[in-house]
Amino acid sequence: MNRCLWCGREEVPRIRLIDIIGLTKVKAETLCRQCREQLNSLENQTTCRGCGRKWDGEDLCKDCLRWKKLYPNYDFQNEALYEYNELMKEWMEAYKFKGDYRLGKIFAEPLKSRIEEKKGKYWIVVPIPISEKSTFARGFNQVEGLLNFADIPYKEVLIHVGKGEKQSSKNRKQRMTSSQPFEIKPDKLIEINHQNVLLIDDVYTTGRTLFHAADCLFLNGANEIKTLTIAR
Repeated sequence: MNRCLWCGREEVPRIRLIDIIGLTKVKAETLCRQCREQLNSLENQTTCRGCGRKWDGEDLCKDCLRWKKLYPNYDFQNEALYEYNELMKEWMEAYKFKGDYRLGKIFAEPLKSRIEEKKGKYWIVVPIPISEKSTFARGFNQVEGLLNFADIPYKEVLIHVGKGEKQSSKNRKQRMTSSQPFEIKPDKLIEINHQNVLLIDDVYTTGRTLFHAADCLFLNGANEIKTLTIAR
C-alpha cells in the first residue's frame, strides 16, 4: 500500500504486466491518483519560451519582453514542471512557510528526471539561497531540500545578503524594484568561472529572484545559465 504524502489516503499501487514479466520493482508513489490529477503539468503544453508560463501567443509573453529590454544579452529560458494552481499554492504554504520538510519528497522524481534531461556533462546545479532570517525561521532551504530528496548534487555558490524580506509579502512593484540580494561566496568564484549553470528555484512569480541570481552569476564569470522551477 502507498500512503499519499499530501492527503494521507492509502492506495494500492498499479502493477503493469510488463512489471511482472520483467520483475521490475514497483516505485512507491508520493501522491495518490486523486491528488496527482489536481496537478497541471506544463509538459507538452504551449508555454512562453522565456518564463515557462502557459502561453499561446508569440515567442515571449509581455512580461518577458520587458525583461528582454533589461537583459538584452541574456537568452533566458525558464522551464517549469507545473502550473501554479490551488494545490501548488497549498503545498508551497505547507512545505515552504510552515516547514513540513517531508513534503519536499512529493516532487523528487519529476524534478530529478527533468534535471537529468536538461543537465549535460558540463553543467553545474545551483540552488537559489535563502536569507539567514528565513533559515532560522524555517530550519532549511526549501530548494536544497527538493534537490536532496531528488538526490541531485549541487553547489552552494550563492549567498543571500539581503534583509530577509519574504518575496511573498511584497506586491509586484516591490518585487520588481527590489535590490540585488545575492553575492558569490568568495571561495566559490573559481567553481563558476566559465561554467554552465542550471539555476533551480521553487516557483517563478515575477522572475525577479532568478534574474538577480543569474545577473550575479554572469558578473562573476558564468558562461551560460538555464533556470528550472517547480511551478510557474
